[in-house]
Amino acid sequence: MSDHRTSPVMSLVSESMPVLPDGYAYDELLPLVEATLAAGVSVLVRGHPGVGKSTLARAVADRMGLPLVDIRLAQRDPAEIGGVYFPDRARGTLELLAPDWVRAACEQPTFVFLDEINAAVTKLHQAAAYQIVLERRVGPFAFHPGSVVLAAGNLDEDAAIVSALSSALANRFAHFTLRVDADAWLRWARTAGIDPAIVSYIGSRGESVLFGAPADGPFPSPRSWEMASHALSRSRPEHARRLIAACVGVAASEQLFAHLGLCAEVEPEAILLGGRPVDLEGRGAEPSFAHQLARAVADWIVLHGRLPDEALPNVVRFLRTPGLGSDVRFLFLRRMKAAGDLLVRLRALPEYRALAAELVGISLGLDPGYRFPS
Repeated sequence: MSDHRTSPVMSLVSESMPVLPDGYAYDELLPLVEATLAAGVSVLVRGHPGVGKSTLARAVADRMGLPLVDIRLAQRDPAEIGGVYFPDRARGTLELLAPDWVRAACEQPTFVFLDEINAAVTKLHQAAAYQIVLERRVGPFAFHPGSVVLAAGNLDEDAAIVSALSSALANRFAHFTLRVDADAWLRWARTAGIDPAIVSYIGSRGESVLFGAPADGPFPSPRSWEMASHALSRSRPEHARRLIAACVGVAASEQLFAHLGLCAEVEPEAILLGGRPVDLEGRGAEPSFAHQLARAVADWIVLHGRLPDEALPNVVRFLRTPGLGSDVRFLFLRRMKAAGDLLVRLRALPEYRALAAELVGISLGLDPGYRFPS
């Protein structure tokens, strides 16, 4: 009998990361899916429409160095998946004429991606998918031992029509959920060439604008914002608003342009690099403006990267702006966690340390004039 104390699982108990019941962000899920597939276990990733399941499949295939076969079950004829049987009269048998992708998956290690596996497809589609996952074959054509299978489907609560998988099929997958995560999407977007205006907007509002409830028409999602970025790159300026609305919906488009108008008005670059003071006195009737201002300035820092050392006092000067409440300052500093080592560099400034001590005092309910002992 083996000693449980020597079990590989037991040795990892203290090092294991927690399971997240609401799912995993894109970059959290990448290594999990890759490791599971490399172990020879098929994977099912569920997530909202447009959340990035197909992008994840391409990324994992690239990481594993495997050619990708993308099979969208709801858009394929069953014959394109499972092939067609034809009679061999000389031998008195039925022979399977397999699609090209099947032969490729048999001859070399291949990444087989079955998208929309829980869509309301026909029984012929389901039977083909069942054999691919359970037996790693199509008819008599057995896949190469190095071929892997990743499936994807929508969540039950989405407007997209889904059907339950059989227990036998579901039990052959390792199940993961890809959740909407703005920070993960932003990290990807900055390397994928997404339009800086869209990156700034998503960075300022987070998941609430990155993904909206699925609708019959356009709605915001990671995929549709990427579409909007591609449309922007080819559009004339006067067409931009309409093109973005066509991708993400009118409401999301109008909110984006309102954000861009605010950024143009406050000019974060002048505040941070030029030390220009901000006057909030005339904005007393607009309490939301301070929050929008802080978001716009913070997003500029995150989007444009490392601030020069000589600009760091301007950050403190901005946070000292009269009318900028402690809640807005906390909001700004939380956003700075995505700005690399900026907070570490700010701590080297005496004026920042004094401000941080005041904010800590406020959070503890101390008198505003209280000074911590040195």
